[in-house]
Amino acid sequence: MERRAGRPQGRPRGSTEQANALAEFLLGLTGGTTLRELAGRYHVSKTLWGEYRSGQKIIPLELLRRLVRDRTPDERTRRTRLETAERLHAAALATTPQPSTALTEPPPASPASVEAAPPAGHPTSAEPAPPADSPASVEPIGPAAGGVPVGRRRRRPLLVIGVAGIVVLAVLVALAGWEPPSAPGVPASGVVTAPPASGAGVFSVGPGGRGVFRWDGGEEWTKIGDAAKRLWAGPAGLFATGMDDRLYVYGGSPGVWSPISEPGADFAVAGPRLHRLAADRQSVHVWDGQGTSWTWIGAPATRLYGGTRGLFAVAPGTGWIWFYRGRPGHWDFAGTEGASFAVTGQGLYGLTPDHGAVNRWTEGEPPASRRRWVHAAGPAGELYGGAAGLFSTDPPGARLRVLPEPGPGAWQDIGPAGAETRVGGRAAYVLTRDRSRILRWTRDTGAWQRIGGPAQTLAVWEDPDGQAEPHRAG
Repeated sequence: MERRAGRPQGRPRGSTEQANALAEFLLGLTGGTTLRELAGRYHVSKTLWGEYRSGQKIIPLELLRRLVRDRTPDERTRRTRLETAERLHAAALATTPQPSTALTEPPPASPASVEAAPPAGHPTSAEPAPPADSPASVEPIGPAAGGVPVGRRRRRPLLVIGVAGIVVLAVLVALAGWEPPSAPGVPASGVVTAPPASGAGVFSVGPGGRGVFRWDGGEEWTKIGDAAKRLWAGPAGLFATGMDDRLYVYGGSPGVWSPISEPGADFAVAGPRLHRLAADRQSVHVWDGQGTSWTWIGAPATRLYGGTRGLFAVAPGTGWIWFYRGRPGHWDFAGTEGASFAVTGQGLYGLTPDHGAVNRWTEGEPPASRRRWVHAAGPAGELYGGAAGLFSTDPPGARLRVLPEPGPGAWQDIGPAGAETRVGGRAAYVLTRDRSRILRWTRDTGAWQRIGGPAQTLAVWEDPDGQAEPHRAG
């Protein structure tokens, strides 16, 4: 059965020659990899991968860049491929009709989704989006290629302006056993009538999605669910996508899970709220906290980022990132395109498109003042954030580093990078590249501790005040 997903896909079927050229490049890049494998690795549905590889849809630039970096170990070849990928993507985007990139645009009067559109007459934004042709209004996040050195103080172009953003961070979920039904253990009612249990803790999914587990300390884990694909944890609770791709919330007792959402392209926990990017990426919603009720808060996006500092969203086409102001349709422009973003207890960090510098977004007060980006650190491959601070891989993706407090500063190497990195209250958790071990690193000791494994994926949320304790029964 597994081989069926790997059958040749045929010739591209895009609407333009440029879209087909991008699809051909993508097919060559992912040759020998099944849609199932791509979906599991990058958390994008098999359907979307099929459309990307056929040219029917344009792959998001952020995802394309990540794919090139993952599949090109040689640095010189990687640079060449990235240049080719960006050129093909720009050409395909320029010749293919795209949906609006305004996150403040409400859905149509009769949306295909089950959620209702915002009420008629509801303001979509308190302030207009920044004009595309006014570069003076943009506060750069990092030096442009060939510009001033990283250490020099100067305005840098990448992340700053003002109006509209979305951040929906993944809501950590649990680690379970070995028999895989379609959901993580759903009660008969299937309806959430009480607030979800706290999402505090360290959670994992067993290999192949078999079992959801909660860390109890040492190398002890308790099974709390039967099967899952991904997990999200945070103040809003613990959430998991089931084998049917629907989202479930954990009820606080092993085996007690309730469905709360149809499949989505992305989910994120920002503070006490859970957010969803619709499966077609055309709208963003917030969970109302009960049952399957969701409220529309924004229009198209490609990815959500969430944390204690709020929700952010990346717009399609431009790659610009926006900050959600807490009311449907109200977003502030945070910055221009970045190679990677991360949310920590201190705020939003962005990696410049050339991976040459990391900058931190400082939200201005009062709201009318200009948002600013300040230099935080040097080159990086990927960013990871949480209450414990900012972590990154080195540009080749081989080593894991931490940004010492307080920033800005130089990256401190702490060990090998892994398949996944999750950041908690005072610790970082790494799933090794072969997914055989789960390791914990703390700022207090600077030491690594094995706490479990093997696993498919992880989710972590710990008290921002530094309480990084495992769950204790009773």
